[in-house]
Amino acid sequence: MKNKLRKITIDNSKYLWLVTGKYHSETETNTLTLKVFLEGYKQSPLIIEFLTLDHYYVGQVLNSGISLINKKTNSTDVVNINEPGFVRKLILKGIKAGWTGVSKIDKQDGLQYLEELGYDTLALHPL
Repeated sequence: MKNKLRKITIDNSKYLWLVTGKYHSETETNTLTLKVFLEGYKQSPLIIEFLTLDHYYVGQVLNSGISLINKKTNSTDVVNINEPGFVRKLILKGIKAGWTGVSKIDKQDGLQYLEELGYDTLALHPL
């Protein structure tokens, strides 16, 4: 079986990460989950959940990429949670929020993380 965990190194620390999604038919929403583990510490992941509207054609838009306005940089960026560069930003936000990799932390709100990075997330919010 193929290993779904991807690797990323940030400041000499090695992390393993994966992205999963779950569709909620009763509310027509989708939860995209990013799980990050410090190498050697699978019991204390950083879990970031993105609860968004489900697009009728592409499903979870953050899984394939969506153009969002970044208010901090005055630019429009394609946000795709599967991109390592973006995962790096989210890991750094998690570390800033108190995740060390060796101790557990509560699940994090991915839309809040995006807003802290400057993105206008209004188009992603469930009604």
